[in-house]
Amino acid sequence: MIENYEYNQTHNPLNPRVSLATIASIMGLISIALLLSVYLSILLGGIAITLALLTRDEKGTLYPQAKRAIVFGLVGLFGGYALIVTSFVTVFTDPEAHRMVNQYSEAVTGESFDTMFKRITDNLGVSFDIPANE
Repeated sequence: MIENYEYNQTHNPLNPRVSLATIASIMGLISIALLLSVYLSILLGGIAITLALLTRDEKGTLYPQAKRAIVFGLVGLFGGYALIVTSFVTVFTDPEAHRMVNQYSEAVTGESFDTMFKRITDNLGVSFDIPANE
């Protein structure tokens, strides 16, 4: 009988905390699904984690849906950041990718990525050695 009571407590749709935990879990899943749209994945993953943490009860325990939401949100969050880092590393280390970024930048803005990057670093007073330029 106790097992049924516990199940009903964690799956009661009338409890606002259960509903919020379910929404957080769904948002975490959507953040994983939208992983290739990097910024949206990071945003939804962070919101899923925040909503999941808001569903804690007075004792500080989390519902199973909230635990899943935290895991899903972390996957979306760290996956998005990993894609950003690998994109920057690829642009600055792979000469072919660097050439493609320069070509795209010239087509869209009229000036190359190298020129814009040099202007930014000059304004900041720092210098970077970009191996892709060689």
